[in-house]
Amino acid sequence: MIKNIQEELDTQTALIVGASGLIGEQLLTLLLASSRYNKVIALVRQPLSLEHHKLEQYQVNFENLAQELSNLCPVDHTYCTLGTTIKKAGSKEAFYQVDHNYPLTIAEHFHHRGASLFAIVSAIGANKHSAVFYNQVKGKVEANLADIGYQHLGIFQPSMLVGNRKEFRVGEYIGTIFMKLFALIIPKKYQVIEAIKVANAMMAFADKPSKEISIIQSDQMQNH
Repeated sequence: MIKNIQEELDTQTALIVGASGLIGEQLLTLLLASSRYNKVIALVRQPLSLEHHKLEQYQVNFENLAQELSNLCPVDHTYCTLGTTIKKAGSKEAFYQVDHNYPLTIAEHFHHRGASLFAIVSAIGANKHSAVFYNQVKGKVEANLADIGYQHLGIFQPSMLVGNRKEFRVGEYIGTIFMKLFALIIPKKYQVIEAIKVANAMMAFADKPSKEISIIQSDQMQNH
């Protein structure tokens, strides 16, 4: 009986946002399989087809995200795999909302409610001073997250992703072909990376989190 009580105390609650995406799908499967978590909450726009006894789906209106989050219970670890493109979002402003404002709102909310770990997928080349808008936004959200004060903050900066993406991205497709053709001469940091390796790296970070802020680059994820 004592053992069972201790096991219950040791289990935690995870939250994932972006579970329908390329990395998010892989990560959700790993979270549900992990003995670390007894509950996994997924914030979704549309319900996922996946069913699991640990999984609780919350369909939210992201335009009213702060209010929606107030209805949720506290969590221990939060994973953010949100990401879009300017083309899909429709404008720079809409892209900024998805890739900067939403992650920051979620991170601030759950930090205030006791979450100790936040892990986010950013991108290689993230730099708030970049002349490239995409990299600039990624750099800004990294900097803003660092200011929140999480006990453990994991920032994952993958290169070009490969995997079974539901949507077709022309630039990503062309870039992947180019990188595969010249893989022998391209530094490991810039080589294409499978989505499952990023998801595995995020789980490894949660298992053995370093203090405060960790930036995990693409070449560091290749062995996961």
